[in-house]
Amino acid sequence: MNTRAVVFLALLSLCSCQQNPHVPAAVDTRLSATFFDVGQGDAALLQTAEATIVIDTGRNGEIVQFLRQQGVTHIDLLVLSHPHADHTGGLGAIVRSFPVTELWYAGDYRGKLRQMFHAARIAEAVAAGKTKTIGRLSLIVLHPEPGAVNARGGESDVNSGSLVIKASYGESRYMFPGDCELGCWEELFNLHRSDLRADVLKAAHHGSRNGTSSGVLGNVRPTTVIISCGRNNEYGHPHQIVLVMIQKLGARLFRTDEQGTIHCTGTDCRAGA
Repeated sequence: MNTRAVVFLALLSLCSCQQNPHVPAAVDTRLSATFFDVGQGDAALLQTAEATIVIDTGRNGEIVQFLRQQGVTHIDLLVLSHPHADHTGGLGAIVRSFPVTELWYAGDYRGKLRQMFHAARIAEAVAAGKTKTIGRLSLIVLHPEPGAVNARGGESDVNSGSLVIKASYGESRYMFPGDCELGCWEELFNLHRSDLRADVLKAAHHGSRNGTSSGVLGNVRPTTVIISCGRNNEYGHPHQIVLVMIQKLGARLFRTDEQGTIHCTGTDCRAGA
């Protein structure tokens, strides 16, 4: 075979590989976590090569734009920690904008909010012990306990009925406690202490003193704490005592009210869009 024929066959082989849909492309195998600046509310996104998970939806429909900026086209799992508007306000916009495969929730949802659940292929009230694995990403629900009823009478009861979820991906561990207050944390210490260790903690209840204590930080032992709250909010979040405790722990602190949206790759977090 002459030299010209050999070159031709080599080029033909190269073109075939580039056009073959079965030849795998380079895949980012890292975990990406984004904590959106949604003002006085919560909304976070976990992304891997296999999974797209949204945890709480902020106060309104602006979350859709934020998700699209991160390349979201569908949602494998949508989590609602509890039925307060600063965590559920963007639900309607999300289900109108993206197909949602599964929805997890805790608490008493009624009226239009509950009707939106039908947009998900599966909607399930979940409790401690519920797990889900997508590729290398694993989720475990640590709170509330099975059979627990979330009272509607008081804000504190609703907060302490929050879903608490731990996400693990390789060596990276994230804790999402919703608005879990100190009574809720006491239950976690008693029943799930060995599962509480995490590298990144989304501070409960926007950095309120009733969501973070030295006991919480001592059991979770985060190297990074994310506080999601609104600038100059009426509640004074985050409370100064919480900031002091985080500083004493030596954890890195990020705040959406001061730094905007927070992005993490693995457990390496940075501020800015």
